[in-house]
This record gives sequence, C-alpha cells and structure tokens, in this order.
Amino acid sequence: MKRIIVLFTFALTALLNPIHSQYNFDIGLNFGGTGFLGDIGGTGEVAKGFIGDIVLKQTNITTGVYGRYKINSKMHFNSGINYVKISGDDANSAGPRGWRNLRFQNQIFELNSCLEYTFFKIHDLGRTGRYRTSLSLYAFVGGSVFYHNPKGTFLVNANSPIKNWESLRPLKTEGQATPYSQISISTPYGIGVILKTATFYKFGIYFRYMKNYTDYLDDISTVYAHDPGEENIANQYNGPEEQAASFSIGQIRGNPKSFDDILMLNISFSKLIATKNNMYYADYLMKYKMPKKFKSKSSYGNKRHNTYQFKNFKKKKAKRTMRANF
Repeated sequence: MKRIIVLFTFALTALLNPIHSQYNFDIGLNFGGTGFLGDIGGTGEVAKGFIGDIVLKQTNITTGVYGRYKINSKMHFNSGINYVKISGDDANSAGPRGWRNLRFQNQIFELNSCLEYTFFKIHDLGRTGRYRTSLSLYAFVGGSVFYHNPKGTFLVNANSPIKNWESLRPLKTEGQATPYSQISISTPYGIGVILKTATFYKFGIYFRYMKNYTDYLDDISTVYAHDPGEENIANQYNGPEEQAASFSIGQIRGNPKSFDDILMLNISFSKLIATKNNMYYADYLMKYKMPKKFKSKSSYGNKRHNTYQFKNFKKKKAKRTMRANF
C-alpha cells in the first residue's frame, strides 16, 4: 500500500511540475459566421433540410473566448464562452412559408466544454528540419448550456419598415400554459484544422454544429393561437384570402418534431502559456529576448563562479589531508 501511495505521489508531482507540463495550456479567441436551421429559413416553398435552407443574407456572427488543456499528444480539453446571433425571415421564402410572414432574431450566450481528438498531424510542415511549424486535423464533441431570448416584430408586409423588436417568450404566442425555458442544452460537435507556428501560437479554422434540444429558438413550434387579421405579432398572415383558414387557430405553425439547430464556420487564434519556471521558456528568453551584451557577461560570471568553487574544494581537501597526516 505504501508503494502505491509513493508511486501515485511521484506521478502527481511529475504531472504538476512545470518542467513536465510545458505548453500544455493555451488561451484564445474565435470569430465566425452562423447559420440557422429551424422553422424559418430557406427560399423555396418546401424545406430542403440542412444547408439547403441556409440563406446567406440571414447569416450572422459568433465570437468567443476559450481555454484549451493538452491531456496527451492526441487529446485536448476545451472550454469557453460564446456569443451567438441568429435570425430568420419568412419574407425570403416563397409560397405558404412566405405567406406566414413571421420573423425573429435571437442572441445566445453559451458556456461549453468539449474533448478534441487529433487524428492526423504533420510535425514538420514544409520539411524544414526545424520542427517549428506543425499542422493538425482534429474532431471534437462536447456539451453546452446556453441562454436565449427570441424577439419578433410586427410587419403588415415584407416591404414595411422594421419596428422595434419585442421579446416573444412572455407573449405565449402559441397559447402555452407556461412560457418555455430560456435555458437549454446542446451537443456541439465538428471538425477543424490547427496550424501551430513559432512554438507559442496557434491558428485554426473549424466547422461546428450545435445539436440543440429546444424548438423555440425562433419562437415557432406547434400551432396558431390567434386568427389572421387580429394584427397580433404571433399571426401576421399575408397571403391570399382563400388560404387564410389554413393559418387560423389550431392550424400548424411549426414542426415540433424537429429541434432548432445552429451551424458555424469559425477561425481561431490562441497563444500557448508557459510559466517563468519552465526551463523551455527560460531557454527561449535566453535565445531570443536577452541582448547579446548580457549573454556574454552572464557566461563570464558563470566561469568565474565555477573556478572559485573549484579552488575552495581544493583548499578544503588539502586541509583534511594535512590533518590526517598529523
């Protein structure tokens, strides 16, 4: 039992020692574009699914900060905070989807964590022999929790000027007994590439898909709770009069069998963190940051110090020898 405790203590000390954990942590920023896959989207009369329903002019931005810890040569643990904006407008769709005449925007704040697995790596990109630039391909999967607040606005038709955006959740637009939750969870996953250069910097690009577990990112899920013509933000029907009955109370407003998802294409930049006690970091400072005049003095001082120690050792040895002969 004592041997196990000693071995465990030794392994833990080695793991936490900055000499052995050099460059295991990096912090960075990400920025990119988002696409929304929900009950609003697409340009046709029928939903195409996945990227077929992405409308370029409805893409928005996402940005965030993150920290990444290196578990081993292939595994990393990544955790961060993201801001994500999404939107959609029936004015971009044709047929019944356009007649529905609804629109929304939503600002999401997400806290996420995931595991990254590097499945391919080129250690010396360009074969320079210096091993200063590497290229890694990786896949990731994780979990996240986020806050969202969909907003809408009332327009007589698609050409009307945009009015003030109003929070839709408190309005219970589909006649809910209680409002849906503004907190939800997601399973983000994707694939990316990282270019590491100059030892301390990483540049990357990655595709990220958020598999969400809510159908209310756009505030549309089930059936109408208001008839057309009531000038209500929940029912803004703007189609032929003979089709109005299909947009009345109890008629289908969305698809509750399909959740609202988000996809992203991001770029990232991060810097590896090394402590001052790290011997590799010290070597880097000596080689690239310290002026030459200080390097020469330091070397000279070390030689004098070593010589002095050697002389002292000789003197001590001589004294002990003399006493022994006496």
